Amino acid sequence: MRRICGLATDVHAGYPGAGTLVIRTPYGRSSPAVRAWGGRGPTVMAQDVRGRYDSPGTWMPYADEGSDGAATLAQAVRHDIAHGPFFPAGSSYEAHAALEGELAARNAGMSIAGVLAIVPALGLWETAHDPDGTPRWRDRIGWWHQHGFSSTPRAPLAPGTLDQLALRARTHGPLSVFSGAEYDADARAAWRRLWTAPPVDPARYGGPRAAPLLLVTGHHDFFRAETVELARNLTDTGRSVDVIDGPWGHGLMADLPAETERGRSIRRDGGLLAHVFGWIRARIEHEAPRGTYTELTTRGPRVRPLSTALSTIHLPIQENA
Repeated sequence: MRRICGLATDVHAGYPGAGTLVIRTPYGRSSPAVRAWGGRGPTVMAQDVRGRYDSPGTWMPYADEGSDGAATLAQAVRHDIAHGPFFPAGSSYEAHAALEGELAARNAGMSIAGVLAIVPALGLWETAHDPDGTPRWRDRIGWWHQHGFSSTPRAPLAPGTLDQLALRARTHGPLSVFSGAEYDADARAAWRRLWTAPPVDPARYGGPRAAPLLLVTGHHDFFRAETVELARNLTDTGRSVDVIDGPWGHGLMADLPAETERGRSIRRDGGLLAHVFGWIRARIEHEAPRGTYTELTTRGPRVRPLSTALSTIHLPIQENA
């Protein structure tokens, strides 16, 4: 372990010229999701975000990822900690950190090769609400109890307890939850901040100067609508965007066990990561981004222009496999 900008970071060397993935995570820099990136060519720089696991400071979800991400990238370049080109990357919250880090780095004049935002959890409002504004009580209560208030995860709440707390929130409002002695004033303030946050403006990540972006969504991901809307908005701003889609949920290929027909079929063509790493190689080799929508199906990949796909995607999507 080393410290980059004071934050706990592991650097796993890859092949020369294969670039560096920068994964900033609240789920542990040695988590299975992070380890899945290793051994495939690029160097992997994995960092515990501020206040989580071995990183000092106060953990405040969705607060510091832009400044911390840009500072981490700048120090990696300045001290030759890892070799570019650099790709901020990750799934769910990590995708938020990647997008924010690239935006802050871009504003500071740094050049980033590309960003990988996989089933992105864009912001506080987006994680707490369905696209129509309906609160996601049960999901958010569970996540914040387990991950939102402490440097390491708490034991998850029992399903029955989650049901009771969700009912209380629906009946008496969000501030009726997490009011016991187990949660201090800082925890209650963070929970209040979640429910008062405005939606993210997707266009803030846009513009022709932004690094090429690979978005990964899934037919059953609960952030699918937000990801499709992000792709539409960023394409309109002139940002280069490619999309990979498939018949999974937020768990990605873990939702498609290898012993199932669907899992076997998609893995037969290399699975999701084969397409992700192909996109990275194309950026390193300076191939012009193509603006494609790639849908992985049991009959093989189906590739279309993104502009065509975005005009025809309806939510929820029905798999054509």
